[in-house]
Parts: sequence; structure tokens; C-alpha cells
Amino acid sequence: MQTPDTHRAADAPAVRIRAMQAEDASTVAALHAASWRRAYREILTHAYLDSDLEGERRSVWTTKLSVADGSLGWIAFVQDVPAGFVFVRPREDAQWGTLVDNLHVQAAYQGHGLGRRLLHTVGGWTAVHTPDVGVHLWVFADNVAARGFYQRVGGREVERTDRAAADGRWLPEYRVAWSSPDALTAATRGLS
Repeated sequence: MQTPDTHRAADAPAVRIRAMQAEDASTVAALHAASWRRAYREILTHAYLDSDLEGERRSVWTTKLSVADGSLGWIAFVQDVPAGFVFVRPREDAQWGTLVDNLHVQAAYQGHGLGRRLLHTVGGWTAVHTPDVGVHLWVFADNVAARGFYQRVGGREVERTDRAAADGRWLPEYRVAWSSPDALTAATRGLS
């Protein structure tokens, strides 16, 4: 039997997904900083993106991965190279449920189903651990590529509001939601 971690299309790279651990803070920070520098170049300020972003993200991830608040994440590896990650905060919102706090895939691995696989992992976990609540995330309004991806995997934009961004400004974001873990799992099944 194949799992979401091992099932792959003929042209998709072999992927291994494993749970994050505290010692992964530097790896996750490097992935996070690289992703933001590429995807947010026209969204966040250049001064912020060109600063010691990796160091700042390392501090953030060291804290996130050392606090026992129920949050957890997974890292995806392609041939033992860290290629992306997802991090969730269960039951973060009374109305919308579990928050996908971060989802990032390196540019070289986009278009091969890695983001879908990571979200499928979230759907499978939430179906077991928080089956009675939905799943949601926030995406910058100007992040058109990510918004298109979330739409393709069944996410609905349910709210738009200005939120505090990491660079200190308030920027418009959409809340994207799935009504249940089963809805997320069904929408992310498959690799295309």
C-alpha cells in the first residue's frame, strides 16, 4: 500500500516527508528565508528581505519548535535534500479550526506536487487529531501564484483583511479555508 509520502507519478521526484524536530530549526529557517526572498520580493520590503532574514527566521523557528503548545510540522525531502515544509497550529481559531501557519516549497521543486503532498499530510493528521474542525491559512492578496494553488486544491477565500506582516507593515491577506480535514484530504489526493 502506498502512502502520500511514497505514492508518486512517473515524472515526480521521490519524496520523503517526516515530522519536524527541534534540531530542524536551521534547516527550516533556510527554507523559509529562501522562499520569502523569492515569492515575496514584490510584497515585503526589500530592506527586510535583504536583511539577516535567515538569522531572524532561525530565531523564530527555534522558538516555535521548542514550545510544547501542540503545534507541529513536517519537512519534505527530495533525494535527502530539504525541499519544503508545512507547519500547523491545531484549533487555532474557534470558527475556522486548524491553522496552516506556514507552507513553503523551494522553486526547484514546485510543479511536482510537493505542496499538495504537504497539505495532504496536514489533512491526514487533522482528520485523526482534529476531525471536528476545518483547516485554514492566510495568504497575501498580492501572492497570486499561491492563491491560484490554494484554489486548485479546494481552498475557498472566505475573508480579506489587513494583517501585520513580518516587515512591520499592514498588508491585505485572504483567509483560505477548507470546511473539514476530509475536504482538504480529498482535494489534495493525487499529484497533478
